[in-house]
Amino acid sequence: MLANMLQEGHGSTLSFASFASLFLKIDPESATPPGVDGGDKIDTTTLSNTNVKTGAPPDLKEITAGSATCSYDPEMLTEAMSAVNVNNLITYTFNNGDSWSFWGYLKSFTPGENATGEKPTADIEIEVTNVNDSDVETVPVFAAGS
Repeated sequence: MLANMLQEGHGSTLSFASFASLFLKIDPESATPPGVDGGDKIDTTTLSNTNVKTGAPPDLKEITAGSATCSYDPEMLTEAMSAVNVNNLITYTFNNGDSWSFWGYLKSFTPGENATGEKPTADIEIEVTNVNDSDVETVPVFAAGS
């Protein structure tokens, strides 16, 4: 087994640098950090190929969207309106202390159904921009916990 392998997701957190107070009013119950997608292969087949089609991997990678399902304080709905579509440094901190920081924005905050006998939750979607506040391409940064 790998020494720092995650055993459970409990204790992981999500934070937005510019909206710290907003995320004091939501509590993620589950969260999906952004991933990496290399994209579809580039077809390099030409008329000189004789047996098979050929391909190549793309040079650029896409950092995929993240999401979370959260308990929330209804007071934060107004703050969510101000946070949506604002580029931010966003950090997922795993329960072992490792973190994954990237530039992106809160795409949506969608409250779920309120029903008798069930705790209300909301779904949030996070898009990754990979562009900092100075409009400079900025790759996500992984930091090992202490």
